Amino acid sequence: MISPGRSAGIPGPSETPSGGPEELSKELGVLTRDPLCAEPALTLLGDPITPTPRFFVRNHFPAPKLDLASWRLVIDGAVERPFSLSYEELVRIPRREVVALLECAGNSRSGVNPPTEGVRWSHGAVGTAQWSGVPLASVLERAGPKSGAKEVVFEGADRGWEPTVPEELQYAMSISIEKAMHEDTLLADRMNAAPLSVNHGFPVRAIVPDWYGMASVKWVTRLTVIDHAFQGHFRTQPYVYIHEGDPVEGPKTPVTVQRVKSLITWPGEGEAIPPGRCTVRGVAWSGHGAIARVELSVGPVDPAPSQETWLPTRLTGDPPLHGWTRWEGEIDLTRPGYYVLRVRATDVRGNAQPMLSQWNFRGVATNSVHQVPVIVRDGPPS
Repeated sequence: MISPGRSAGIPGPSETPSGGPEELSKELGVLTRDPLCAEPALTLLGDPITPTPRFFVRNHFPAPKLDLASWRLVIDGAVERPFSLSYEELVRIPRREVVALLECAGNSRSGVNPPTEGVRWSHGAVGTAQWSGVPLASVLERAGPKSGAKEVVFEGADRGWEPTVPEELQYAMSISIEKAMHEDTLLADRMNAAPLSVNHGFPVRAIVPDWYGMASVKWVTRLTVIDHAFQGHFRTQPYVYIHEGDPVEGPKTPVTVQRVKSLITWPGEGEAIPPGRCTVRGVAWSGHGAIARVELSVGPVDPAPSQETWLPTRLTGDPPLHGWTRWEGEIDLTRPGYYVLRVRATDVRGNAQPMLSQWNFRGVATNSVHQVPVIVRDGPPS
């Protein structure tokens, strides 16, 4: 779906983004204010496309103030032809639209036990949006990556301080050259048919489908092609798998592709529902491929394994290649009491959600079976 010019969404005079201050949506719950991290309740998710006011915000540092007139994108490193682009030059390159899910690598971290480092996300740091922009490959091909190029580093304009790091940092993250050249990896300037807001990366951000959100760098100002593994702070410290017993020194496995996962979006936690037949709804996704099946279980709190019965659900709609799959399932809750709904997904490669994710020091890529307690009692729904 590549097309040039205004038909691809180049902002006209009346819709050119300003990069001015924005008011945070009242549908987001704030976890931290400086830097801003906010997420919606799960009951607000589940639409095929997540409305922008309900899309989570994950900032590592305060959002930078940028303007279109002075913004430039520098392309350098292991390339034959280093160059730079203004915003006007960038948006004149043939464009592409991609529906893609972003999930913060720390999503669901609040449920990890023992507690880990990082923002205490519940489950709402995930959303699916329509992104429009220039394929990253188009820009890289113009620069001509040299033989031996291995990664592309996105550098954002946001700067700040991290605990235990003595110098000020600029947010930067790398992806493989193969992922960078994929036609759906974008330099996006529009989200859900509107110019990017400040908190979502105005004026230009990376969109890296099927990888965790740390790779979709906001406020991008530089692309650097390198012939080795990037050793920046965020690539080697926060966004790596550190398991119990690992040595402090030495390389760690980086966080990249999204693990298979599913969530219940209705009923919500602690919801009181009347006895009878109940339709449970939710979403599922995997960076490794399409969702093959989603299964639902209901039982008392802390059931024995012999009490766990998994029921099939229906996959609904026509899920986009990089978005989530919606599902729904019917359960009979005829007796009043306290119950726990559980959901698990399996993708086409056979990857399935575990009952418990393997613990890691940063609490990243948590994809254990989602569990939602509910109350069944006589009377109208709460």
